[in-house]
Amino acid sequence: MLDERLSLAASLYEPCALGADIGTDHGLLPCHLLRQGICQRMIFADVSAKALAHAREQVEHQRLVDRAKLICADGLDALTEPCGCVSVMGMGGETIAGILTRGQDKLQGAVLVLSAHTDLHLVRQAVQEIGYHIVREELCRAAGRFYVVWRAEPGAAAMSTEDIRFGPLLMQHMSPMLQAYITWRVAVLSDRLNGLLSAREPDHAAIDAIQADLAYYRRKLEESPC
Repeated sequence: MLDERLSLAASLYEPCALGADIGTDHGLLPCHLLRQGICQRMIFADVSAKALAHAREQVEHQRLVDRAKLICADGLDALTEPCGCVSVMGMGGETIAGILTRGQDKLQGAVLVLSAHTDLHLVRQAVQEIGYHIVREELCRAAGRFYVVWRAEPGAAAMSTEDIRFGPLLMQHMSPMLQAYITWRVAVLSDRLNGLLSAREPDHAAIDAIQADLAYYRRKLEESPC
């Protein structure tokens, strides 16, 4: 059974003959996509042989071996044939951005489903740099924290610095949990700022960036009708 984050990712997936899940870990998302008929075949990929072994156990348990291709590879090197949709999730934003920029030639127009634990702006920036644009940007909450999940499609679209930093669709969509998400971000950033301010040698650039983010989120809370 999928948690809220993986369920949201599955709902954003493009139905296709072949999909790929990069950083598949236990393989729960691609197994679900196969069972539901959203994808006819799936590439299960991970740079960790141990993680891929867990995915193989899941595939065998769910009797999906004939529709699954398990590949131990770094990022999009796992795309050995054209895919209709590719998910890259469960990593930091810097890692996902690197995977996208290094392997962009492997995508061949595949729809992307993305979710990062940190540095969301780096993923948005990478999406723009590889000539894609974000068409869906959705919030969910799982295991006590918030996640943003994106669907991106081919076709360049310019974003402002603010859009990249905070997510234009996220703020426009007015999700019922948007206010709670912003409140959570303020708490997380405030804790981080306190840590930086108490450091023996403060990182002034990082402090300035966090203070700017806090000002943005606090302004959004003030603008909220709730």
